Amino acid sequence: MNVQITHGPPHLNCLMSPRDMQMFEYCAISGEVWAGYIGGELEACWGVIPPSFMSDQAYLWMLNLPVKHPLILARYSRKVVSTLHLRWPTILGHCHLGSPSMRWLGWLGAEFGQPQSGLIPFSIMRPSDG
Repeated sequence: MNVQITHGPPHLNCLMSPRDMQMFEYCAISGEVWAGYIGGELEACWGVIPPSFMSDQAYLWMLNLPVKHPLILARYSRKVVSTLHLRWPTILGHCHLGSPSMRWLGWLGAEFGQPQSGLIPFSIMRPSDG
């Protein structure tokens, strides 16, 4: 199975509302965008947005796409998080309480905060060398 991870915004063939497209374009300009392709098809698109140029934290986001190969996505996501941790020791974000994303994020090492309005904050810290 041909798996390819690219750095930079992909060409999206999915329908997005003008608001979602505007948010995606902002994310692509303000941070880093990654895309995962399996067999030439876009399987996942995610990125990070640091709050400032000098920050040691970045906010993780992921475009909600239908995932056909969750095990492959999970395996490669650990590699991507390790790469992100080289630049940002702390990865932050929010996900929907009780969603499958919580299990995936927990597998990536996320620690969760207190839920608020159906969202739960998380952080993924760079492992300490020691």
